[in-house]
Amino acid sequence: MRLFVILAISAAFFFGSVDMFAQGSQLTPAAQAPVMIKPKMKLGDVKAVTQFIAGVDIRGTEVDAYLDTRKILVEVIETANKESKKDEDIVTVEMKMEQVQNLFTLMQRGSLKGAEAEKFKEIVSALQEAVKAAQPK
Repeated sequence: MRLFVILAISAAFFFGSVDMFAQGSQLTPAAQAPVMIKPKMKLGDVKAVTQFIAGVDIRGTEVDAYLDTRKILVEVIETANKESKKDEDIVTVEMKMEQVQNLFTLMQRGSLKGAEAEKFKEIVSALQEAVKAAQPK
């Protein structure tokens, strides 16, 4: 129950920090004039979130948005592997705002074990920090 409360608070904070998230939890296709977000994460976290969202149920209308978001994560992993990076190394995941929204929505739908809560929180924090950095000052 505590984990649910923590996730709910994290979700409220994340959605409240970005105007674009006010649209709800529907996955959205990428827009034409994208705002680029560049979260920095450990390579191991990128791998973990890629595996995590693979287990989430999606609707048929969300297939393109899911595949688009997953493709970005897989490309980062493949590039890092070619550069012989380790799971502890920090990588930058360059995403459109809509892809960040889609990733966060997928993460909210998934179920996780209590042992995964810290990693989940680290990933959400990286996304939040990148969104804040991209907002006009």
